[in-house]
Amino acid sequence: MRRVGILKLLIGAGLIINALGQIFAHQTWWFIQNVNLIFHEAGHVVFMFFGNFMHTFGGSLLEMLIPSLVTLHFYRSKQLFSAACTSWWMATAFLSVSIYAGDARERLLPLITRDISTHDWFNILVSFNLLEYDDLIGYIFWCLSLLSVGLIVYFLYRDEQVTACIQKLNI
Repeated sequence: MRRVGILKLLIGAGLIINALGQIFAHQTWWFIQNVNLIFHEAGHVVFMFFGNFMHTFGGSLLEMLIPSLVTLHFYRSKQLFSAACTSWWMATAFLSVSIYAGDARERLLPLITRDISTHDWFNILVSFNLLEYDDLIGYIFWCLSLLSVGLIVYFLYRDEQVTACIQKLNI
């Protein structure tokens, strides 16, 4: 039982360090970004039946929604270590959207279509006359990414095996 707690603590610490590295050090593309991209593109298909705005916004929405719902499921079923792990996934999804939204004016990110006129966040913000706030909107999603790292810490702290391990190690 103690080994499981130590293993969970080490994995959790690794997830926190990795997430903070991605958030603050702008580390390069991680494998999870490919997963996020799949959900992003699927969101366009899922929401295409709800009008042009939802078709455009649906990519980012589903990219953030899937890891958030999975995290909520684990939390509600009291699988707190799993919720901590999916909070890391959630942090990466919010970070991806923050980078994408913050790129709306410049449109420098490589797109699957290779056509800058298909930049989701450019089109979303132009439609609401909010293009000049792309950095602020990106920052809001960046803060949500950082908040997700806080959830990793919270869920680890609430996990009984991790808490018992911390108490035995006098950390």
